[in-house]
Amino acid sequence: MLSFGPMNILRCLFGLLAAALLALPAAADEDLYKSGLNVYVRLTEKESGAPPNEHPVTLNSKEIANALLALEVWEKKGFFSDLFSKEDGPQRVFSESQAGTLGLYIAEGLRKATPGQDIVFTLARHESGFLKIRETTYTAGRAFYADGRLNVILGDFARPIDRFQERAYQSSGISEVRYYFSHGKRSKASDFKFSVMPKAGIELAQVGGKARSDWFRIDVPTASATYMAELQQAGEGEEADPKASAAVQAEAARLAAERRELRLEMARMRKEMRELSGGEGGDRARSVEERMQTLNALYEKKLITTEEYEAKRKEILGDI
Repeated sequence: MLSFGPMNILRCLFGLLAAALLALPAAADEDLYKSGLNVYVRLTEKESGAPPNEHPVTLNSKEIANALLALEVWEKKGFFSDLFSKEDGPQRVFSESQAGTLGLYIAEGLRKATPGQDIVFTLARHESGFLKIRETTYTAGRAFYADGRLNVILGDFARPIDRFQERAYQSSGISEVRYYFSHGKRSKASDFKFSVMPKAGIELAQVGGKARSDWFRIDVPTASATYMAELQQAGEGEEADPKASAAVQAEAARLAAERRELRLEMARMRKEMRELSGGEGGDRARSVEERMQTLNALYEKKLITTEEYEAKRKEILGDI
């Protein structure tokens, strides 16, 4: 049971007032979609100093949703810290529900937007976590159309709720906590620690000669066709997308094969690390050359960091 003294109550009320003021839309803002305090898709003024967007523009909402579902990333945890992870492959940036909502309202917003407006969004995702406890996370970002591409910049990605704050507010009779989210910026990269799965129709924005992993530039029809081709490769698609050219189909097949190989490499490496950690010695039956080949392949695919690569390399060479 949480209890509050007079000063704590005043701090709580001040915090509520500040959060409410921060979350109020500016005069030029327009909610395209809103659910509760924290879920919305909104037209707002573009960042100060940013070049004009190519708005208004008409894009197909279903193709936008498919293109967003094509976005997949690898978490940059490093191999050692993720040794016993159950996830052997990339994860989607957006769930089907999130992509469907964004597809619909980004299409609507881009038809209405002026060159001086962006679309900002925050969407929730509900999944079963540890011990099947329902977990809620939020993903926030901004979208705009420029250089003939749909641009999506992520600010907060899969941000979990603040459980302490939730309990404190509930004890005060407040049913929903209002959060303040980062929608990403053109001028500064967000704290997005993921590697992006390369795909036809999706590229990273180049800023100062460096790729921004939080900023996607999307050729919507091509990325949509890529996603549909991937479903076909996985045996989940219905009919082939007529926009899925032979080149897109071949790219989807290549990515599917690469995923399978990555999973096998990760499984092999985890087995090797478990045997080393447990002192079983089974992996030492493999030659140093074979083990180095596996290590090099993981490093080239950026599945382990330079520090982890060097540590493991010394360990393997130490067995000579």
